[in-house]
Amino acid sequence: MKQFILLLLISSFFLFQINGCGKKEENSGASGEEKNESLNNTDPGNKSSEMNKEDEIRKDPLASDNTTESQLEMEPGLPSDFPADVPQYTKAKLIGSLNSSDGMMVTYESNDQVQDIIDFYKEGMTKSGYAVEEGGEIITPGKGGLINWVKQGKSVQIVLGYDKDKGLSSFVITYK
Repeated sequence: MKQFILLLLISSFFLFQINGCGKKEENSGASGEEKNESLNNTDPGNKSSEMNKEDEIRKDPLASDNTTESQLEMEPGLPSDFPADVPQYTKAKLIGSLNSSDGMMVTYESNDQVQDIIDFYKEGMTKSGYAVEEGGEIITPGKGGLINWVKQGKSVQIVLGYDKDKGLSSFVITYK
């Protein structure tokens, strides 16, 4: 029994020694980029230590305020190419538009209930000659849904949702 305890103590001692001798990086609150920069600054032959802040920002596309964010910002107002045969819900506030790979997306908010907006678009789109695409209507009463319409090669989709916290219905019209 004494040999077992002695073996256990010796094994534990060696484990602590092995773990304690390894290279450790302490987290001093500096990010990985700052650590790399401080390492680069210690090497006098390293040209990257001579880069100024502007060069660093240019290399990192996520650090630049003008690249990613401006591409994702909504444009104010209704797009100039908005289809004339798609009715406008006059009781909604136009938030803006965004061009995406799915088409032009136009976002609105309204104090009206989702079903009122759905009824308006079902009637208006039918009058304009659009037909609901087969399987293109999914609606959850009181919560939202989506409807896909087609007309002579054009497609229009409306996605609706209700935000209980804000008491607002929002909807996005996407067209190609």
